[in-house]
Amino acid sequence: MTGRFSRLEFGDDKRSHDERREPTVAGALRPTEALDLYGTPKRDAKHFLMLAVDSQRTGHHETALQHFTRAVREDRTTVPAWVGQVQMLVELREYAEARLWADKALELFRDNGDLLAAKAQACLRQGDTVTALAASDVSLKSSGSSAWRWAVRGEVMLSRGEAIFRNCLQKALAEPGADWFDRTLMATMGLFHGKAAWALEYAQQGVASQPNAPFAWLVLGRCQQALGWSEQAHETYRRCLELTPRLEEAVKAMDGIERESSGSRLLRRIRSWLRSR
Repeated sequence: MTGRFSRLEFGDDKRSHDERREPTVAGALRPTEALDLYGTPKRDAKHFLMLAVDSQRTGHHETALQHFTRAVREDRTTVPAWVGQVQMLVELREYAEARLWADKALELFRDNGDLLAAKAQACLRQGDTVTALAASDVSLKSSGSSAWRWAVRGEVMLSRGEAIFRNCLQKALAEPGADWFDRTLMATMGLFHGKAAWALEYAQQGVASQPNAPFAWLVLGRCQQALGWSEQAHETYRRCLELTPRLEEAVKAMDGIERESSGSRLLRRIRSWLRSR
């Protein structure tokens, strides 16, 4: 069992940088904080879930993972925290551990549709499209519905080259509560599968819907960079860092653009254009 999985299982109680607090994105989920007798927030599962969601929606995935894990440790019935752990492991490209953790959660919540969708995405990113499709099938048949389940279904269909994927994404956006974050996640799915052109559409929608969301700007920059639009991407990353200066991915992306020679930029643009055809 890997070190990451061991840390998820047992964890530690050290404060992460996000507990010093990144600014909360407007429109993010904000559960009401329970206060103790002294008026300070209780460090219970809801408290850590709130921190996790804030971190997730600002693009601080490592910190979000820590908080989701802590929420599970405080209350193992907090299903959104189990789902969040798997989602963050996928964002961190730790697909094997994401799948392992999804299976562990499903031992406790066997028919949970959101967990099944999380497993489907982890399997898909591993290249196991058969298991991904099966898990997605069951997730949609499970009780309830969510934008997350339909978004993952769309990604599975996209990976199979089926045009119906767009219908799935539209169903996701028709779900109650679907917002800029769901559009931004869809853009990340398109980027993963090399579809930067249509991913750009969803990234632009995300920024238009929530212009104060650094994660939306980050993903928009990634789309622009994948299309070879380095100057626009650089400006987009700059805007992202104005909103959250410590977002490492944006810092690295800006540095990379600045180091590129004019010749390599042109070559990359041509290659990106050819890939998007």
